[in-house]
Amino acid sequence: MAALKQLVDNIPKTIEELLSYEINWGVYEKHEIDKRMRRWIYKKIIEIFEDNILQEDPYFSNVVDYIVSATKDHHVRVRSSRMLEILNDIFFLLDDETELFMMKMWRFLIFEIKRAEAASL
Repeated sequence: MAALKQLVDNIPKTIEELLSYEINWGVYEKHEIDKRMRRWIYKKIIEIFEDNILQEDPYFSNVVDYIVSATKDHHVRVRSSRMLEILNDIFFLLDDETELFMMKMWRFLIFEIKRAEAASL
């Protein structure tokens, strides 16, 4: 448990640190982190909109799929600054919450990668 807390404590906290953090995409792919990202994104979007009816909307699933695919794009690795632009386009109704969502999402991504790296040692 202490190791997980230390892992979390070492994840960047500011938008500037997150935007400059180098993602280890090899670990992302090897450990299929996109599957955990999809579940996390799905859950968080429902929380943000406070609406379980979204689950039945095919557009909602497309939005989640788009975010995950943008994150794991094999041809051009998306940087967190580009992800913020993508999320701003999708969540234009959220205003200030878009940046907060992106920060949480990127922190979760970094956490999952660091956890996978630690498990491989």
